[in-house]
Order: sequence, then C-alpha cells, then structure tokens
Amino acid sequence: MGETCATAYLVRWLDTMFQIEGESIYGDIMERTIYNGLFAAQSPDGRRLRYYAPFEGPRVYFDGDTYCCPCNFRRIIAELPGMIYYHRNEGLAINMYARSSATLNLKKGLSLEVHQATDYPNSGNVVIHLKPSKPTRFPLYLRIPRWCEKANITINGDTTKMTAGGGSFFMVSRKWKAGDEVRLQMPMSLRLVKGRKSQAGRVAVMRGPMLFCLNPERQKDFDPEIMRLMWLDPSSLKLSGKDDSIRPNGLTCEAKFWNPNNYNAAGKANIKLILTEYADPGCKATYFLVPNPKADALTDDELIGFGI
Repeated sequence: MGETCATAYLVRWLDTMFQIEGESIYGDIMERTIYNGLFAAQSPDGRRLRYYAPFEGPRVYFDGDTYCCPCNFRRIIAELPGMIYYHRNEGLAINMYARSSATLNLKKGLSLEVHQATDYPNSGNVVIHLKPSKPTRFPLYLRIPRWCEKANITINGDTTKMTAGGGSFFMVSRKWKAGDEVRLQMPMSLRLVKGRKSQAGRVAVMRGPMLFCLNPERQKDFDPEIMRLMWLDPSSLKLSGKDDSIRPNGLTCEAKFWNPNNYNAAGKANIKLILTEYADPGCKATYFLVPNPKADALTDDELIGFGI
C-alpha cells in the first residue's frame, strides 16, 4: 500500500515483530519499505508531504499540513534510529545498515559503543567498529538481506573471509575488544523482479533494497503516452550517473526500450531512458513490459512467501 500512514504503521509493526520473533524477514521488508515507499512521501527539499505514493500515475502533495499522514511521517522518521541496533541473546543484532553510532548496555557491567561507516544503499559495503567497555565474549548478529546471494565478512583485516547466504542473520561469537573492526561486503547488482497479480507480465528494476522508476519529465524527446506499452530490453540495464536532486549521491539506471509503434524484438531497442529512485516525485511508471516474462534473466521477488 502506498498510503503514508499505512507505510509508517507497517514499519512499526515490523519493528515489533522483529523484537518478538527475531526473524530477518522483518528487516528485509523494513528496509524496502523505508528506502522506497516511506522516503517517497516527502519532497526532496523536505518541505512537502503526500498522502499516497503510487506505482503509476501522478503524485500529489498535501496543500495543508494538519492531516494524519504528515504527522505520522515525522514521527516514524524520528523513530528510525531505534530500528538499527537491537539486543539479542546478551549480544548485538544489526538490523539496518546506515552511518550511525550508538552506545548500548548489553548486560550487567558491559557497555558497547558501535559505529557504522557505510554509503549503503549505494553499495553493500559496511565497516562496523566495536568498542566494548572491557574485553568480553558476546554474539554479533548481522542481517544478510534476501537480495544478497553471498556476503563476505572479515574481522580485523583477516585475509580469511567468512561467507553467508542471504535470508538470515550471520552470527559471530567471540571475545571482542575495543578497536575490533568487522567488514561486511554484500555485492549489489541490478535485477529484474517479476511483477505479480495486476503487474503480471511486467518487471520492476531493483538494486539491493532500491526500486527504480521512470520520470517522463527527465527524458529527452520522449512521448509519455507509450510508457505502459513499450518493452524493456533486459540486457540493456546498467548504472548511470549520480543524481543529487532526490538525495545526495542518489543513483540512476540506464535502460533501453523498444517502441511499441515499431516493435521488432530482433532489432535493437531504440529508446534510451534514465530511471531514477522511487522517491523521485515525478515517478509515473514502475513496472515495465518485457518480451519474455519467463526469461531466465528475470527473478522472483525474494520476499514472496513471507506473508506479503
């Protein structure tokens, strides 16, 4: 659902369920919700908010500032820092990856300072600095998202890499001391995610937790009337330049499409477009037709089967 209030309460519900059950799926849904639906509710300059951020069609901001959605948006943004780190089995679970620092009391007589250095979600590279008040053994849990096929983990520059598949928490239990450093590398590649139900036969373009969209106003010599009819060439996807108009160092993606008026799958796709992050206020299309909806290059949504 694209309503801002529903998005805010979904994030709160995921936070509660994670505290109860500790399953990584709640963090996976949480990060996709935050980076896409939640951030799309606010204009890039931070001055306006909206009731609804749809996949298709125009997005409209509130004229006033007294509705429930703007108030809920501000509250949930203020709550997000509390959804990065969690206590777990007298240790630390890292749920969200973001530049951040925190001090936690893990157990009686033990406090822990933790600091993350990362440009996530631009990349999946995260450096975690730990400073326990005294050398102590405790477990560290790292959420490995389901979009990540294989993550690499190293501790204190050790040349021996540990690996972990996506879809669970990777746990390291050892005697930690001040100055310990954990490096987490989660390779990110562009992927085409198959649409479902009303979007069957179409695909969404994703990278890590980020969803890309089409803003017709950013394109040159483009007829927006063909948006729902043109075909995406799956082999044409590649990261493009940075885009500071949505957020600092925001990402763009280049894609080529076949014009439906002269479609020929044997020929080259002749429309080159730039896709921007879903928070782009001019987003008008998110799902795109492909010549073969069952092609091997397409992937099922990794969150399918978990109640969404």
